[in-house]
Amino acid sequence: MNFWNSLFGKKKDKKENENSRSPFMSEKKDPIEISFVNNFKEKGGRFLFAESESDFKSFFENILNENHWSKSDIFSLDSEIVKNFNIDVNEDGIISKGKKVAFIKCEFLIANTGGILISSNQIKDLPLIELPEYIIVKANTNQFARDVSEGMSKLKALYSKNLPTNITTLNAKNPEKESYFLSHGNSAKNIYLLLQE
Repeated sequence: MNFWNSLFGKKKDKKENENSRSPFMSEKKDPIEISFVNNFKEKGGRFLFAESESDFKSFFENILNENHWSKSDIFSLDSEIVKNFNIDVNEDGIISKGKKVAFIKCEFLIANTGGILISSNQIKDLPLIELPEYIIVKANTNQFARDVSEGMSKLKALYSKNLPTNITTLNAKNPEKESYFLSHGNSAKNIYLLLQE
């Protein structure tokens, strides 16, 4: 299934769909990708789909420009991200106070909640609250899971010999829906998700 077509494909006439379905059939569910994107965006996450590596790099530059960030404002523990995007390396896992944004990968994208499953592979032993307020997440279309349970099963299968630690779910923060009082001290972040096919 082509992700792009399933997300933005032509929709059938509503009446046509209603007439062709039996009232005894269970309700048709959205594909896992669509469920994730809808839930992620509803929570306040910003979603960008890149068809190529050049699109991906262009989106990254646009995010920097939109927020008036430079590459020196970015924190990353991933050597591939550091190399491909010319970012200063932070191998020691210590976030300096000047860093405004973290750039990480993820383990899985959780469809039923719109959350992002991450582990020590992405953030070492850092608690979410110590990460910068803004996070850019790089993901692929093969990283979807229906729920946390499925995500954990896939994680165990992927790392059967050496399961990562610090497994947690990263959630987007919607400043329009949350007051400062309610969001103060929680680990929700302003997230840009760059998804590549």
